[in-house]
Amino acid sequence: MRVIAVVLLLLLSATPAHAATGTYLRFGHFSKDQARVDAVLDGVKLGTLDYADLDTYRRVEPGEHVVEFRMSEPGSPLLRSLTVQAGSGKAYTVVDLASTMKVLEDDVSLPANGQARLRVINGGDAEMDLVRAGVSVHRAVQANSSTGYLELAPGSDALEILQRGKDSTRLEATIEPGGVYSLLVSARRIELRTDAKSAEVVPGGGQETGFGGMAGGWDWLTALVITLIVGVAMYSVRGRLFRFG
Repeated sequence: MRVIAVVLLLLLSATPAHAATGTYLRFGHFSKDQARVDAVLDGVKLGTLDYADLDTYRRVEPGEHVVEFRMSEPGSPLLRSLTVQAGSGKAYTVVDLASTMKVLEDDVSLPANGQARLRVINGGDAEMDLVRAGVSVHRAVQANSSTGYLELAPGSDALEILQRGKDSTRLEATIEPGGVYSLLVSARRIELRTDAKSAEVVPGGGQETGFGGMAGGWDWLTALVITLIVGVAMYSVRGRLFRFG
């Protein structure tokens, strides 16, 4: 029983494994000069991105990483590349805008006072405004550019995207307290992506991918503890049966 008590104490004192301590990279292709590109990280092809695609976060080691976008065809000729100096505990988005790659540092820290945080990546061909509940959130966002994050109140008010010379787009979206978001605008679609919740990076689809990420902070530890407890209990019962049998 003392072994069980020790194991339970370890469980209660442990911290979630996926608290915001990892380093993350993701890649977005918003340049219309290529219908699709191959994304390569440190010489390893990660996959193919169609125009307007934003990849999921991938966990990487802190330090220097080379990102390449190559033509998605035999031989994969190099289109462009850059180097990311990835800091420990940071998250980055490498985007391709108007045939130019740039690194965006994603502020996934917890917004203050129950607020949320939102930025715009405008890969479209028109200047735009973002309005929510009649209030301007981001104004005059140039085509093929990105904004910094701005804090805003949580809620379920729709987002209105007003692109110059085009019909407005209304996007139903729930902004949660502690959430960090990127609004992606392109000639193909408009979508809201969740970058982080409560200072923890949110991979696409809620599934952890990449280099050693974990889907849930407690899952593996809980399974280990349950296995240990069951094993100790069976050993104890077996000993009593032999003693009294």
